[in-house]
Amino acid sequence: MISKAELGTLIGREGKPGHPVLSVYLDVDQSREVNLNRKFEVSLGNLLRELEQGLGDGFEREEFAADAERMRRFVSDYRPGARSLVIFCDALEDFFWHRELNVPLRSEARWSETLYLRPLLETLDEFERYGVILADRAQARLFTVYLGEIEEHGESFAPGEVKIVKAPGRDHIRSDMRFQHKADQYAHRHLKRVAELTVELADRHAFDRLVLAGPVEATSQLQHLLPKQWQSRVVASLNLPVEADQQMVLAATLRIGKEAERNGEIRLVEELISDAARAEQRAVTGLDATLRALRLGRIRQLVYADRFAPSGSRCINCATLFEEKPASCAYCDAAVWPVDDLVEQAAQRVVVSGGKVEQVRGAMAERLGVAGGIGAFLKF
Repeated sequence: MISKAELGTLIGREGKPGHPVLSVYLDVDQSREVNLNRKFEVSLGNLLRELEQGLGDGFEREEFAADAERMRRFVSDYRPGARSLVIFCDALEDFFWHRELNVPLRSEARWSETLYLRPLLETLDEFERYGVILADRAQARLFTVYLGEIEEHGESFAPGEVKIVKAPGRDHIRSDMRFQHKADQYAHRHLKRVAELTVELADRHAFDRLVLAGPVEATSQLQHLLPKQWQSRVVASLNLPVEADQQMVLAATLRIGKEAERNGEIRLVEELISDAARAEQRAVTGLDATLRALRLGRIRQLVYADRFAPSGSRCINCATLFEEKPASCAYCDAAVWPVDDLVEQAAQRVVVSGGKVEQVRGAMAERLGVAGGIGAFLKF
């Protein structure tokens, strides 16, 4: 698992011209035959050889060899515990960072002046943090789901907080309306407390989307008891037994999350294109306009098409990004150096400034492609 603080540290690691760092994303999923019997080591070797073939002789090749060797040693001792492995290495500065992620990532490697973070940023966008409340009229379980993993928060209910009413036989229920009324009162109090705990959990774990699960009667009542701002964040209600195991809850949430992400992309792209066409300039589309907004610090949310990765340049002094490759910076006259992927550089800066980043796929990527492949909602 990776935290926002860790991501910020990685983004803040300054690149140095002429001093590359090795970035590797490795598919190690043991449910795939291609990775069994440690074949992921073969994949790593192939990626590293491919990079090495593009290098010239001299100090850079020596640097690469040191990074590659350290990575090979680490992976040779590694025992897969997730679906993907991310590694960054700069042996010259004794920098080595690795994390497992329980989400699918394509195996790829980069040798460049800055850490290759685009796959990581896109993964964090695709697999957002969800709160899941699994409740019936007498019990409740609270979960968070993030990056393909699920955590149950059993501490959310202190002993004695929730009263469980055990109903008598059906004949008594039909004949004793007072007992039913009492049971309804207990259920209402219980679900009201669950709604309060949901808000507390959201504050503690910072999720923006909420899934309600359990019998339909309970989830419907619970949604009405939530504060209005949280009612609008409920993306789905699932009919699950309150005793459902964690893997069942996880699978259902990931399925809902994928659907919500695709539906959200449709709304986002249509709104972006519409807002960019208005005179108020609440949004822009196209690479040049987006880079200008980035330089002015105006981007609230960056939106770009999957696989859109234009090259350009970056000022070594003021860090301005350019679509073209000028001889010097147009703003401070300093030298510029090539950038393989302007989108990755822009995305990192937006995240550091507190903005959001959204990659769109499929039909929405094609739709945005017609408008230049990239755009942004503006702060002011």
